[in-house]
Amino acid sequence: MKLMNFHSLAEFIQPQIQQLYGKEASINTLVVAIKRFSDTLSNSKSPDASIVLKDARISLSSGIVDVTIRAPKTQFSAIVKELSDTAAEFSEFPHIFPLSNSIKLILPEEDYALAQKKIDRLREVVTQANVSKLILNLSPRAEMTPGIASYVTELLFRNGVNILDAFLGYGDIIMVVDDKDGPLAYDVLQREIQSSNSV
Repeated sequence: MKLMNFHSLAEFIQPQIQQLYGKEASINTLVVAIKRFSDTLSNSKSPDASIVLKDARISLSSGIVDVTIRAPKTQFSAIVKELSDTAAEFSEFPHIFPLSNSIKLILPEEDYALAQKKIDRLREVVTQANVSKLILNLSPRAEMTPGIASYVTELLFRNGVNILDAFLGYGDIIMVVDDKDGPLAYDVLQREIQSSNSV
């Protein structure tokens, strides 16, 4: 807000402020509030792209099924154990995320076919097929960067990628996107990683 006439802005928003709060606000009070807010914006720091994704690795898998299992929290441990025991038959160990009122399971379609018998007997199961999984493995330097997840998700948002699910770990970020968005998300992140590595 460096090129802003705070006085004009205060005059512009004064009627709305008075309507919201039912009290008259002076122009000077509004100018001070706007100035203080402006100062906080100029002090905010976003992560430096050249540091954040340096040495990161990315992988893209298509043909993924995103499964949401709704069950009482008291059954979570039994469900997770059963899924883990079944995973010995899978091509890769699935991503299992116990959430507040459901369990999220992300696995390849062929593994879902094996797990489906056990999953179908549960009360509420919602599946979303035709999705892709992106795994972004971060360098130790990036793991400690505040706002890394916001930076990555905002980068994808700016490029038109709709993230269906995102799971944030200490060293990696796992995202589920539509199959059609998978290659675009991969390209956007790969380009950012390459530009970070060239610095």
